[in-house]
Amino acid sequence: MKNKWILFSYSIPATNAKARMRIWRRISATGAAQLKTGLQILPNREDLLENITWLIGEVNSLGGEAIALQCAQVEGMADQQIEQLFQAQIDPEFEQIQIEAKALLATTDTLGDGGNVKELSAALRKLRKRCEAVRERDFFPSGAAAKTLKVLDSISERLRRPEQADLPNARLDRLQYQGRTWVTRARPYIDRLGSAWLIQRFIDPHARFRFLRAGETVNLEQGELPFDMAMGEFTHQGELITFEVLIRDFALHEPGLSKMSELVKYIDIQESALPDDASLFKTLLDGLIAISADDHQLLERALLLFDALHAGFAKRVQGETT
Repeated sequence: MKNKWILFSYSIPATNAKARMRIWRRISATGAAQLKTGLQILPNREDLLENITWLIGEVNSLGGEAIALQCAQVEGMADQQIEQLFQAQIDPEFEQIQIEAKALLATTDTLGDGGNVKELSAALRKLRKRCEAVRERDFFPSGAAAKTLKVLDSISERLRRPEQADLPNARLDRLQYQGRTWVTRARPYIDRLGSAWLIQRFIDPHARFRFLRAGETVNLEQGELPFDMAMGEFTHQGELITFEVLIRDFALHEPGLSKMSELVKYIDIQESALPDDASLFKTLLDGLIAISADDHQLLERALLLFDALHAGFAKRVQGETT
């Protein structure tokens, strides 16, 4: 029978109160649940076992004692009962985020009267970051995470809505934009590459792309469409980046696009502290730029990167709704 659980017990001299608190916080950060007094339990995962191994070494260095065991079952407790211990520990954290998120959602009612979208967006990003941190310890989801994400997504939608309502061409016919050449500036980055991906995958599957060199005069031939540039038909509008404008104008509602839109915007506005997933994606994109010979090769490679990102987000969204 496969070992399913890690049991961990430790003791530190009472005279070292600071060390006891530090170790307790470290254990809490792993997501461990208290099985009995002085006995912690975790799912048997390689990363969690590694963390516990490090903790054992730290406890020993402080003059304490620690031990960890792997086991297939806990006598006297069914697996479901143990899973409920984890849920009872983690769900209140999601509920607290929901309370704060609903309060934030209520403040978006004033957006039409000049509410501060940037401040609300910053508050939303902090809540999402907290939610993702809690999800890392949500070993046995009860549905609380999905409910929390639904509230956060409602805020995202509400923050976009005021800008969208004031802009024309809320819906465009994709059939009128087939087989076109889409023109933009050279050296594309996150918004330009992401927009090209949207165009290729959801708007104009046979799209061609032309990149204008630095200083090159903009001379458009018949059928060419500029995007993500000053004179572009599709470019930044108000608080919306080009990626968002395309999603709005062509009514793109495919699963995962909303989350992609947030990630692209995080990177595009170059905030000092990016969420972990945005930071990783930016690193990968920077790497593609470094190894690509020209803009067309970069775009070809970036399309696959965005495909993978979309597939991951779509899978996550579908998992949250089942």
